[in-house]
Amino acid sequence: MTEIASGRSMPYYARLDGLRAIAVMAVFAEHFTYSELIRGWNPGMIGVRTFFVLSGFLITTILLNQRGTASGLDLAKRFFTRRFVRLSPPFYIAIALAALLGISGMPSDWWIHALYLSNIHVALTEQWSGAGHFWTLAVEEQFYLLWFPAVVLAPRRWLLPIIIGGLIMAPAFRMLIVFGASGFIDVLLPSQLDSLGIGGLMAVAFRTPALRWLDRIFLNRRLLYICLGLVFVLSAPWYRPGLLSHAILGWIALPAAVSLAAALLIRQCVAAEGQTLNWLQHPVLVHVGKISYGLYVFHYFVPPALYEHVPAIMVLTEGPLKIVRTLVWIIISFILAEISWRLIEQPLMRRRRQPTLTGEPLLTPQPMRRDAEGS
Repeated sequence: MTEIASGRSMPYYARLDGLRAIAVMAVFAEHFTYSELIRGWNPGMIGVRTFFVLSGFLITTILLNQRGTASGLDLAKRFFTRRFVRLSPPFYIAIALAALLGISGMPSDWWIHALYLSNIHVALTEQWSGAGHFWTLAVEEQFYLLWFPAVVLAPRRWLLPIIIGGLIMAPAFRMLIVFGASGFIDVLLPSQLDSLGIGGLMAVAFRTPALRWLDRIFLNRRLLYICLGLVFVLSAPWYRPGLLSHAILGWIALPAAVSLAAALLIRQCVAAEGQTLNWLQHPVLVHVGKISYGLYVFHYFVPPALYEHVPAIMVLTEGPLKIVRTLVWIIISFILAEISWRLIEQPLMRRRRQPTLTGEPLLTPQPMRRDAEGS
């Protein structure tokens, strides 16, 4: 059990760590391969949205548990301190290392990322920076600033309308892309509020007797399979309808389907009914899930660091040798994540007397496809 600041507790769900592992591997598939066949399935977007739904669920649960247990100021100090201690050390170490190595534009742009403005920078410049993956971390921090007052400080009756408003606003905001706005606005918080919001809605339904009917929908196994099938069809690279309809499917329908499928999957992992999802509890998957934050934070810097400081890596850029190159990137990413987990993250979590990952937000991956140079 993970102790919450309110003195209450929520159980540790090993299946959710397994799901984290799958999500971060989807991000690796997006960032570590130049195969248009693989990237055509939008694995990064699927992984990112899954992380955001899980974050919305866990953060909303934590804040609801804490609501009313202390003054608003004390709760704010407690919540944001815990978020900072959990997430910032590996993040700032990655920034420092990239700046020292002189890669990814970090010597000049470090302050943009350090202030969690990466997504705004991407949207304004309309191009991916060398640390483009940090946009998701920026979205998370901006979400915390919005969500703490919404859940803890606002009247309780406002929460459901706020969540519903977010669920409506996000696809409406992305609809601007369909009508000609830059696709880079997808990295802004308003574009991601439906994924974060449906996680919050799941948390509210889970603990509200009047919404038991909604919780039963999240527990519907048949609906989960339908949504997974819909994600498969909508993300398939060979499925290319007309230009306008493709834009609507890609920017509106597919993110909605992924968010709903992720919510259903997460809720059924929490329910722990039956053995269908027990494979997510495999020890290897659980451990990868535990170190997934480090994997996400560090992996993006591995290729540019090797290209800049280990020129011999260039011999692995042709033909089948690309597979070896990808394996090298993955191995180094895992080594860095393991070091981060054992020497930074775990000790800090022990110090604050809160075990492992329950309640920790899931951060991650690039939702939009990019060309090989931006990968």
